[in-house]
Amino acid sequence: MSSPFTLTLTPDQRADFERDGVLVLPGYFPTADMNAMADALWADLFRRFAIDRRRPETWTIERPGKFQPLIRAGAFRAFGSERLMAIGDAFLGAGRWQKPRWLGYPLVTFPTAQAWDVPHRLWHLDISASLCLKRLPYIRVFTFLAASRPMGGGTPYVVGSHRLALSIAARTPERHLHSRDIRLALAAEQSWFAALFAAGGADREQRFMRDGAVIDGVAVAVREMLGEPGDAILMHPALLHGIAVNALRQPRMMLMQFLGLEGPLPADG
Repeated sequence: MSSPFTLTLTPDQRADFERDGVLVLPGYFPTADMNAMADALWADLFRRFAIDRRRPETWTIERPGKFQPLIRAGAFRAFGSERLMAIGDAFLGAGRWQKPRWLGYPLVTFPTAQAWDVPHRLWHLDISASLCLKRLPYIRVFTFLAASRPMGGGTPYVVGSHRLALSIAARTPERHLHSRDIRLALAAEQSWFAALFAAGGADREQRFMRDGAVIDGVAVAVREMLGEPGDAILMHPALLHGIAVNALRQPRMMLMQFLGLEGPLPADG
């Protein structure tokens, strides 16, 4: 699938993606499209759950789901613009990947009474790290329908972790290593990851977000997906990422899309 719109990545941008496993493109998608899709999402939440954007007391479901009818109705078709297609061309090669049948999947997290902290559970990869050794089979694209701020439920991820996951997978090329395999190997070999995957610990924000660590020459640290409506965040499928609570007073509203080579997305967990 090729696109008339061309995304030309600079050498620095490609180097950032290779080093960190993420690349941020500020203001990549039109804000007007984001606002219209946010309106459609709010309308669906009101229709199905009586969640009113003007009445926070109605925000009683932390992570609403089952958006397939809304997706199939084309509510997020604007997300699948030629700008999204250009990302696939830039990372996977023009004509070498398959346009997805359904476009846009909402990620919604409403505020809860929980205090925010660096999570220890549910760290995972999108697909087996072993499938990423020879080429990039998929890229995951996120954008924001509303501003995302620190501690607001933005997807947490470990910068640089894809490089460690690929290194572990390369040691045993005869088998596919999935999320659990990578977590176990990292925890067994590195005290920083063992502590990240364990509950508790003193000042997790300081240790994992501000201090980080250097492991086998790779700088790692936990980050949150933050940005403004229309910003794009591109993520390597072997990057460790997780789920965080929303400790602010506004919902986290994002869209995500997998772009990949032909065939279904391999499951991982």
